[in-house]
Amino acid sequence: MPFDKNLPSAKDDRIILRSQIITQPQFDSDRGIGVEYVDPGYGTVKIEDVLTKEVGYMNATPRKSFTSFETFKYASVLIIKAVPGIGDIYRRGEEIYNALKAVYTDLSNIDPYKRVEVETKYTYRDFYHDLYVWDYSKTWKYIGYSLSRYYYRIYGMWYFDSKIGEFRYNVEYYTHQNGYPPEVIAKAPNYMKYNVLSQLAYEAWKMGRTYYETY
Repeated sequence: MPFDKNLPSAKDDRIILRSQIITQPQFDSDRGIGVEYVDPGYGTVKIEDVLTKEVGYMNATPRKSFTSFETFKYASVLIIKAVPGIGDIYRRGEEIYNALKAVYTDLSNIDPYKRVEVETKYTYRDFYHDLYVWDYSKTWKYIGYSLSRYYYRIYGMWYFDSKIGEFRYNVEYYTHQNGYPPEVIAKAPNYMKYNVLSQLAYEAWKMGRTYYETY
């Protein structure tokens, strides 16, 4: 599956992470053709992996207070409810602490007997496999997409730093722009199944239809 090695690139508010061309009818050619090839042949499929900008935030659970760091550490914390395609997400307090500690080393100074408060939420981006077929008009005809959703966590903690003798607050955005992968993915039925999507796009094009699927 040849792909354009110059990506990712920006396209409006969308980041094109990868673009592949899959030839017909076998879908297994290793020809080194790029996305700008003049005439790849009728019925050739192109799949673009596209990540949108942040769409929004899931409604976060309210900031939660624990009587001490020890009670927080062993608690099961409901992060968010009813994530589409996934369901409820829980994390142990220790997981949240370790994730933040990896970024903020001063969390090792937490007084275990003082109150701890945490807040958590998720931001999300839509991820598309955009489907195109090289049409008789000698253009890439848009056929449809496969839509998944990427969820990125945001953790915040308010704690008593015994070294400096006061309460401190630290927050980390585990988001794409900060170099983090999604923590949770709501996957479409054929997420990352390029050969399957190529066949579906080709068949839809032959029938004069479009193809869409979502998580």
